[in-house]
Amino acid sequence: MTRFDTSVETDGTVRVRIVDAPTEALLRELLAKVRDLRAQRVIVETSHDAGEAWIRAGFTEVSRVLEAPLAVLETHEGIDVDPSFGSVHLQTDEVEAVVRAVRQMVRRLPGGSKGSVVLPPCGGWTGVFDELGDREPEMLRRLASELADRMGVVVLLVGVEEGRVLRFVLFERARIMDEYLSVPEYHGPLPPGDVVALGANPRVVARLTGADAGKIRAIAQTAKRPEDLRPPLELLASFAAAVGIPAAVYGYEEALSRAEAIVLDVTR
Repeated sequence: MTRFDTSVETDGTVRVRIVDAPTEALLRELLAKVRDLRAQRVIVETSHDAGEAWIRAGFTEVSRVLEAPLAVLETHEGIDVDPSFGSVHLQTDEVEAVVRAVRQMVRRLPGGSKGSVVLPPCGGWTGVFDELGDREPEMLRRLASELADRMGVVVLLVGVEEGRVLRFVLFERARIMDEYLSVPEYHGPLPPGDVVALGANPRVVARLTGADAGKIRAIAQTAKRPEDLRPPLELLASFAAAVGIPAAVYGYEEALSRAEAIVLDVTR
């Protein structure tokens, strides 16, 4: 039997602390516990890795708890950063299916997106842009992952974070196939293996996007500091050209101004 800690709040809500992903047995045990306590609402506090599984089980993310060592915060002290922006591109011509999926999924993201845009296919890629995704890159990543899972196609997430680093992630049927961050330890120290993992695999990128592996290898260099690389907007433009997705240089506001934009109201 799985062990988990529970507490009952003044309004009768049960708060559960558990790091495991939900299984059928765990959900049955949790349901029995909640019924014993005569509660009508459950809040689950779980690990980052298990969070997506709880969402698929019917829970909605309502808050986030983050942590960082002091040393990481000190590296950002006194640094003025530009806004982040990014986009998601699906290797499909099924625009209506993408529109339906985006409208449904963005409404579930915590943070309150003010709007989404879908750009019709160009070169076989349909683009997705979101106001919340520009503000919070992690939400854009979550949207990309859920779209890859829902649509079952190759999905590319690409963006510039804080105006200083370029990131892209390639999914194939919800599985991450490759990830790149121009400064792997930009957000804090990482184990050596993770640093290596954030360097692009040009062959994988070439296989999934049709790009020339040599061009990707030349673009996707990594460094200790942003200043040791070409400006991230230049890297982004070169990468967008290499993978044949011109719209990858846009953020939400730029996509919104395009004549072909399909503008979605995701606020209700």
